Amino acid sequence: MNRNAVIAGQAGFSFAGFLFGQVARFGYNLVVARLLGVDALGVYALAIAVIQISEVLAVAGLDSGLLRFVSLYSHDPLRQRGAIGSALKTALALSLAVALLLLLFSGQIASLLNGSRLLQLTLCCYAAAIPFNVATVLFGHAMQGFQQLKPKIIATQILSPLLLLLLTLLLRYTSGHDAALFFPFVLAGIWAFIWIRPRLTAITGVLPSDILHARTDKAMMAYALPFMAVSLLSMMSHWLDVMMLGMLTDTATVGLYHPAARTAGLIRSVLLAFTGIAAPMIADLHAKSQNAEIGRIYKMVTRWIIMVVIPPAILFMALPEQVLSVFGSRFAAGGATALLLLTAGSFLQATFGLSATVLAMTGYARLSLLNALGALGLQVALNLLLIPRMGLNGAALATLLLFLLLSALRLGEIQRLLKIHPFGKALWKPLAAGVSCAALLLVLRPWLLTLPPFAGLGAGALLALSSYTVLMLLLKLEAEEREIILKYVPFLNKEPKR
Repeated sequence: MNRNAVIAGQAGFSFAGFLFGQVARFGYNLVVARLLGVDALGVYALAIAVIQISEVLAVAGLDSGLLRFVSLYSHDPLRQRGAIGSALKTALALSLAVALLLLLFSGQIASLLNGSRLLQLTLCCYAAAIPFNVATVLFGHAMQGFQQLKPKIIATQILSPLLLLLLTLLLRYTSGHDAALFFPFVLAGIWAFIWIRPRLTAITGVLPSDILHARTDKAMMAYALPFMAVSLLSMMSHWLDVMMLGMLTDTATVGLYHPAARTAGLIRSVLLAFTGIAAPMIADLHAKSQNAEIGRIYKMVTRWIIMVVIPPAILFMALPEQVLSVFGSRFAAGGATALLLLTAGSFLQATFGLSATVLAMTGYARLSLLNALGALGLQVALNLLLIPRMGLNGAALATLLLFLLLSALRLGEIQRLLKIHPFGKALWKPLAAGVSCAALLLVLRPWLLTLPPFAGLGAGALLALSSYTVLMLLLKLEAEEREIILKYVPFLNKEPKR
């Protein structure tokens, strides 16, 4: 199978699971906003930011370590089981320690984030989920090392977010407001763990005794810790706007901001789907000194990402009020400008985010780390400057400026170091179709705003998608796109068989 089909096919499977998870989490935020209120949504956003950063510390980069060492020991099942047992035993100890620290310092953390007693109690409840979430992630990566991706996708992207949504609805109507905020997160984590645990033994052969008696694998830990540093920087950057809004404003402002951030974040999921598949290919091509092929894949994947993200980006930027109105009128009034700015930032990140992967996979991991450190410092400075002056719109503007500067920096580095760039000749087609689609929505915007919120959003989405698709077909797809479409939808092939 050629690289084009592999990238599209595997990214499609990964993206389908990731998209389901994103939609379920989006639905959860919608339910919290509608049923629990803006303050509860702000509390959830701050609590989940703290928990996810803490989980990175508990995982300690061992997810990446498992992928490498399970493959490295593929001809020695005993060493494979030892590596998996070592990673799980280490992560269990770390996750229990991290959860205990969160319980002990929950009051101070809540105070730092300008949260009330409600935030402290939420942190305590969510901390109980850390050992289960960490184990589920590492179980999934261990099985992925055996070329079994499905259990990880099902547990982390389907079961966990779906249970979170359903349990919130159930507890809201059976046990009240506080129970619906406190307990679904930990219960969803426990159930996902229970589902994936027997599959670990079935696929890898690892038994509880292997975990109990495992010795620390120093080589794997040495390999894993740098990945923890990179993941920690990435997670802190991801949640920094939310946490600094909490520090500099209040939970209600965070609650108004979070739906805009979550909505704009849907665009980034496209980048994540493609980079996970393209990264090992780029690394392999670099090892073979096939720089021209790296450049071709860089252009092709960038074009595919842009093709996919243009319609939602146009919808979010042309009709931000209608998009946020699904959360409630208060969110539409307070977060429309933030959604517009965040969508522009997410579009830049999705469009040029592959640059970071190219740098890391071609031997410039240290430069990538320095970029991430510099970006984190710049993000802190921009938020400190803009949030006190502009509130949630300041956080959104800081995000946009950050991705604008970071994209320009990485493009310059890749051009200077590798002599390649992401701008292929065929890129004009999705851009031209996107500009035309945006113009249509802007012309019809006054009429769409007169419709009921859900009707206006539905009509806008239909217009954006249909007009963009028609224009792309009129402009004609490139050979790579036709190849993939005909592979997965063969009845569209009108050429006679020979």
